[in-house]
Amino acid sequence: MLKASQITKRYGDRLVLDGVSFVVNAGECAGIVAPNGAGKTTLLDVLAGVTASDAGAVLYGSGSRLAYVRQGFAHATDRAVRDVFPALLRARSSEHTLAVAAESLAAASSPREIEAAQATYDEALTAASAGAPDLDASWRELGLRDIGPDERMGALSGGEQTKLAVLNAFAGEPTVLLLDEPTNNLDMAAAEWLGDRIASFTGAILLVSHDRALLDEHATSIIEIDARTGRAEVFAGNYTDWAAEKLRRREQQWADYKRQVERERRVKQEISDIKNTASKREHLSQNDFYRRKAKKVARRAVVLGRRLTRDLASEERVDKPTAPSYRLRTEMAPTTRGGDRMLAADGLKLRVEGRELLSNASLEIGWGERVVILGANGSGKTTLLCVLVGEGVASSGDVRLSPTTNVGYLPQEESLDAAAGETPLSLLRAASPLSETEARRFLHRFLFEGDGAHTPVASLSYGERRRLSLAMLVLSGANILVLDEPTNHLDIPSREALESALESYDGAMLAVTHDRYFIERFAQRVLMLQDGRLREV
Repeated sequence: MLKASQITKRYGDRLVLDGVSFVVNAGECAGIVAPNGAGKTTLLDVLAGVTASDAGAVLYGSGSRLAYVRQGFAHATDRAVRDVFPALLRARSSEHTLAVAAESLAAASSPREIEAAQATYDEALTAASAGAPDLDASWRELGLRDIGPDERMGALSGGEQTKLAVLNAFAGEPTVLLLDEPTNNLDMAAAEWLGDRIASFTGAILLVSHDRALLDEHATSIIEIDARTGRAEVFAGNYTDWAAEKLRRREQQWADYKRQVERERRVKQEISDIKNTASKREHLSQNDFYRRKAKKVARRAVVLGRRLTRDLASEERVDKPTAPSYRLRTEMAPTTRGGDRMLAADGLKLRVEGRELLSNASLEIGWGERVVILGANGSGKTTLLCVLVGEGVASSGDVRLSPTTNVGYLPQEESLDAAAGETPLSLLRAASPLSETEARRFLHRFLFEGDGAHTPVASLSYGERRRLSLAMLVLSGANILVLDEPTNHLDIPSREALESALESYDGAMLAVTHDRYFIERFAQRVLMLQDGRLREV
């Protein structure tokens, strides 16, 4: 149903995709894996026609209908929901019209009323049949509130945006699905709902995800993009199969490399022994016969040396395995000890565009505490964090920070629109007294290598922006971290590095997350935001 042939894409001097080719058939789910910034989203943009490739072609089967769930909506904060998700609203409107027509048909009494109501119902049924089945049921299953078509995207939570994007994709009854990090921001119930839909989908799916469980459950093949070369290789099986095959290949490469090194050592030793033997014979003997024999022995050393030189230059030579260059190296800066009540909130009441999200909530965090807030998408978790860090205002109640508290805030989505023309290097130097050399060395730890430190923020991927925000957070020396979905957009090695850094962090932490692994590893206290109440569980 989908064939990519020799897709090539450059951004300036950087070759992002180099001759990428693969085929995905009906009923198959191809997972795409690569470190952040390696071109996963670029590939999906090319497949969806959002971005033109420099070379290559994309072919879809006859009658294919494409749906693309993008990774984020930071670009659409001021747009209305109806403009971003038109297919969803058309389908939902059709279902509502059908329900009204059914009620009219049931209430009709005279033959003329019944005939007119039946015609209206049949027309509504035809229109509704063109959309996704049971859309209202899916809306309820996802726990979505009644979101109006004129609401701004910026007023929705990240989870609500993702849910609407997924529903919008299925509303058009696609035959090909392109999913870019579809579980980002989703609560656990919604992630399970999406998993069920992926499992029952009969078309072709391309899935970019750092969710290992999702890839294990649904991927029938893995497409790996090499961050260094931009080339892609297809592996059969799911994520675990791919990881096992990569490990097997690495172990085989180490074994072949060690055999090669040992063989070279033996040949070099043999050459050295032959030369020493020939030299001794030539110098110890005055007999021309033995001197000629010694020269023949020496010529054998020359032959072996030439053979070794050819082997060293051979294309079959095995390179020494190296550690991946894309592993994030993160250490939190030393912190100044805060008080026993670093952050406190009393009587908080939150309202957004007429909706009451929180009523009479209280919260207190002391030095070294690790607190996680759970709740369904749209329940007000992000709004609460904004108020706690001073980027939002409560309807009533107050928030107090101790004089020694230094807050480090990682928002859920970094649009960085105000800094679109800046670079990682310029932003870092504006936020700290580092020299250019020190700043470049620091950014290197966060995988901004070479020209990456000078790449405009507007050109960075979501994962790269996340790494940049983490770099600035690490540099801040904050003694309380307020983190909104901290593992969003991070690849697996980067998630592990962040978790390792937080493990050694001695300050306080307040996090909103749906990442079960993160919760199990860090949460000392868990708070649930539900039905306008904040309670400890």
